[in-house]
Amino acid sequence: MVKYFSHILPLLFIMLPCALFSQAPDPHFLEKAALAESAQWMKKAAFLESAGSEVYDLTYQRMEWQVDPAVRFIEGKITSRFTSSISSLHSVTFNLRENMAVDSVKSGNRPLRFNRSGDLLNVILERPLEKGSSDSLSVFYRGEPFRSGFGSFEAKTHGADRVPVMWTLSEPYGAYEWWPCKQSLTDKIDSADILVTSPEAYRTASNGILVSETVRQGKRTMHWKSRYPIATYLVAIAVTNYVDFTGTLTLDGGKTMPVINFVYPENLENVKKQVEVTSSLIRLFSELFGEYPFIKEKYGHAQFGWNGGMEHQTMSFMGTFDFELIAHELAHSWFGNCITLASWRDIWLNEGFATYATGLSYERMFDGQYWSRWKRLTHSRITSQNGGTVFVTDTANIPRLFDSRLSYSKGAYLLHMLRGILGDENFFRAVKNYFNDPQVKYGFASHNQWVNHLEAVSGVSLTEFFKDWYYGEGFPVFSAVFRNITPLTVQITLSQEPSLSSAGFFELPLPVRVYSVGKRDSADFRLDH
Repeated sequence: MVKYFSHILPLLFIMLPCALFSQAPDPHFLEKAALAESAQWMKKAAFLESAGSEVYDLTYQRMEWQVDPAVRFIEGKITSRFTSSISSLHSVTFNLRENMAVDSVKSGNRPLRFNRSGDLLNVILERPLEKGSSDSLSVFYRGEPFRSGFGSFEAKTHGADRVPVMWTLSEPYGAYEWWPCKQSLTDKIDSADILVTSPEAYRTASNGILVSETVRQGKRTMHWKSRYPIATYLVAIAVTNYVDFTGTLTLDGGKTMPVINFVYPENLENVKKQVEVTSSLIRLFSELFGEYPFIKEKYGHAQFGWNGGMEHQTMSFMGTFDFELIAHELAHSWFGNCITLASWRDIWLNEGFATYATGLSYERMFDGQYWSRWKRLTHSRITSQNGGTVFVTDTANIPRLFDSRLSYSKGAYLLHMLRGILGDENFFRAVKNYFNDPQVKYGFASHNQWVNHLEAVSGVSLTEFFKDWYYGEGFPVFSAVFRNITPLTVQITLSQEPSLSSAGFFELPLPVRVYSVGKRDSADFRLDH
């Protein structure tokens, strides 16, 4: 491609050095850092969706658990309220790993018949439910949960005294390994109560707001209440000898909310300093995306036993408290928790958005000094290998789902490229429209629903862009050469070479900076390649 410009001469690229501090982007950042440790537990097709789960709507669950973090075991009573979506509902099906024992299922005090088929629990209702009618039942169960994914249920120790700590991490398919649930990306639990009883020495961190904390006969029960819709994989508990501290955040309009932190006693003073930035990040993301979506409850952190993090709704579980991880997990409150992906194929709607939000925090904070470094590290991570698509073709392959190069870094850079194509005003308007879309807010979103908002705001078809960059593999390597045609005219020739021979031509508006002789003047152009 050849372009001619008048009054402009040679082309240069400049890179500026960046000072490194504790807030700086980490070249080895990986949110799901326990992946390598957990690889031994992963296997193909580890998850079986509830058969016929679309026939009922799960409206409420009361989760009552008894645990001891020193023992890898859980006992519980899960009460579920549901509404029939069909004309005659005879039974409801839950997911529960077959090694977990079900002692009984009851409706009130009346026992219900049930049967097990592999990892499915099918409960026969007392009488058929008409469409729109509701009923409830309680499942009493116990067992030692199986391990998979990132360790869906773990019991370890922390500190010099080796204090027991237990936590759950159900993403993507682990919830059914430790409790009877509806493991689905089509139906959120409208509201929930979480009650955890443990030995008195331990305290529990969980979703929602803390309603009560009581101690009786050497046992402590903590009751957390969630009144926002929540996806099954985001329900979580962590239990150890936590100490906590709380701050109050004031947002625009005078609205306030607590920011709560549950940490190990030995790390209290250090964590207090590290999490101070959380309030500034909540304000920033509220300005860029829309008001923090769980403002009537809280945002919080709970320390747990590995180096990554997990965005459990209103209470992120944190292995460390580095700036990058704090920003990433918080951003999931908007993208992942409030708006949840409708298919694991579109994991970038969670991880790409959270990764880019972290980049935006580097752009808007610390006087922008880390923004160039973040872009450079992200770009280097993407181009360290030639192939792979952001779109996930095998959702049973957990390492692929959480591939830091594709789902995180390339997903984030797709957003940055879209911002460049559409311009800041259109891009951020599309983000806010997407976040406030009643079809997806507090629900599930597909890739196409996000793209529709981009195209509606910009008036630009993005079909070719996503064909190349989302569904397609590889990337182009651009070359630019120039020659002076006259003292006032320069010819620039662009070319590209794909990283994979199978990749096609990548259409993209390319930014080019041209300098005059002696660098006295310069001008920026976008060349549509």
